[in-house]
Amino acid sequence: MPQSAPSNDPLRPPPPRRVGWLVAVLLIVALAVLGYANRGRLQQWTQAWMGHTAAVPTAASAPAKTSSAPAAPSSAPQPAASVAPVASAPLQLSASTASLPALHHSDATVLQELGALLGKPGLAWLVPRHLILHFVATVDNLTRQTAPLQVWPVHPVPGALRTTGQGADLAIAPDNARRYAPYVQMLTAISPQRAAQLYVQLYPLCEQAWRELGHPKSAFNDRLLAVIANLLQAPEPQGAVLLRQPKVLYTYADPALEAAPAGQKILMRMGLENERAVKDWLRQFRQDLQAQMQPAATAPSPAQ
Repeated sequence: MPQSAPSNDPLRPPPPRRVGWLVAVLLIVALAVLGYANRGRLQQWTQAWMGHTAAVPTAASAPAKTSSAPAAPSSAPQPAASVAPVASAPLQLSASTASLPALHHSDATVLQELGALLGKPGLAWLVPRHLILHFVATVDNLTRQTAPLQVWPVHPVPGALRTTGQGADLAIAPDNARRYAPYVQMLTAISPQRAAQLYVQLYPLCEQAWRELGHPKSAFNDRLLAVIANLLQAPEPQGAVLLRQPKVLYTYADPALEAAPAGQKILMRMGLENERAVKDWLRQFRQDLQAQMQPAATAPSPAQ
């Protein structure tokens, strides 16, 4: 098989783990929808699972200090990539949002939503602490050069980047995309419309997390739409994606690809077919989300 270990250093986190993480971030919004209707039946074992994993620190968890916000800020210390401006409009929030738990007590509720669909194996994939905070922070980081591991809402996907060739011919192996196909298939099987509805349901928690992470004068929904627009601009390499390994980590041989923000790099590592499938889902999700937004203030609302 055309596989090669990326490095002899067992401590180096291989780049493709971030790919599985990106799909997981999308799934946190999308997959929770189907679990929402059946959340009650998994409440007991979800809480038991949270209690068990609380004693097991993981690399993807924020540093354990208190039950408040994670230590890492949402904005990494580097400039964000330029993103297209997004028209601001408030979301149409239903009365049911009043029953949401407080942000720092919301993990059990969010895990119930996800667990009803994913089951125990799926829950084990998540970092069961600060889920909303980590989701919001990670979305914000997608247009930056790095997406810090300590604020990922999921554990890294196991396995190493599959490569082929050596030296100037070092490239991502064609079969590397198969490692992520199951996750992409899971994402695209979810109705974007229902995902948008659940996002609106949980949006007050996202907005609170956004403020706590240092953005009191802007709306998280605007940031989400800008990030989606940036992801949709990711290059789509048609041939072999050449790599370099100057030290330990891989880099793209093409300077233009290497200069892309973290989210776009992640999409490119998925393989062209997977990248396009995720983009198609994001376009539909954005359309369905915008349908949930109120008209601009200058446009009078129709009589009810």
